[in-house]
Amino acid sequence: MITILSGSPRKNSITSRVAKAIQLYVQSVDPQIEVHIIDFYGFDIPGMNQGDMDPHHLSPWQQNLFDKATASELIFVLSPEYNWFPSAEIIQMIHQMTSRAYQTMWNNKVFATCGVSNGRGGRMPAVQLAYTMNKIISVFNYESTVSSKVFESQFTDKVLDENGVDMGNPEYMKGLRAFVDYSMRISQRWNQK
Repeated sequence: MITILSGSPRKNSITSRVAKAIQLYVQSVDPQIEVHIIDFYGFDIPGMNQGDMDPHHLSPWQQNLFDKATASELIFVLSPEYNWFPSAEIIQMIHQMTSRAYQTMWNNKVFATCGVSNGRGGRMPAVQLAYTMNKIISVFNYESTVSSKVFESQFTDKVLDENGVDMGNPEYMKGLRAFVDYSMRISQRWNQK
C-alpha cells in the first residue's frame, strides 16, 4: 500500500494536484496497488502550545492518517513551498506524531519527498523534509529509509489540472514519473519479504 500526504491546508490546492497525479500514475502502472491520499485540508492536529495528542483518542482525520501510514510501505510526503519552507501543517504533524506511540507510522517504510510550487520552487521543502525524515529514522533507530530522489513540482498549476491530469507538458510528466518509479523501486527492494 502507498500513502500520499498532501501537506497543504488549502482546499483544492496545487499540492493535491500532484498527489492525484502520483495516484493516477501508480494506478496506471499497477491497478492492484492500493493508493491513498491524506489531504491536509482536513488537518486538525493541535499546536504544540495546546498540548500533546492522545494516541488513544485520535480524531477521525488523525486516525485515518495514522492507520494509512502504518499500513503503507511507501509514503510520499508532499508540501507546498511557503517562503522556502514546508507547510506548518507538515511540520506540526512531525512535532506531534514522532513519539514512540506513533512508531508504526515511521518504521519499516520508504519515504519520498516532494516540494510543490506555482513558480520556480519546491526544492527547499523536498530537501528539508528528506533531512527531517532521515533524522526521525536515525533518532528512533527505525528500519526505514528515505528515497534519495526528490521531486520539485514547478509551475504546477500550469501543468496539472484540478484532477491531477497532465495538461500537456511532457518534461514535467517525465520528471514526475521518474520520481515515482524510482521511489517504487526503492520500496520494492527495501520491503522484500
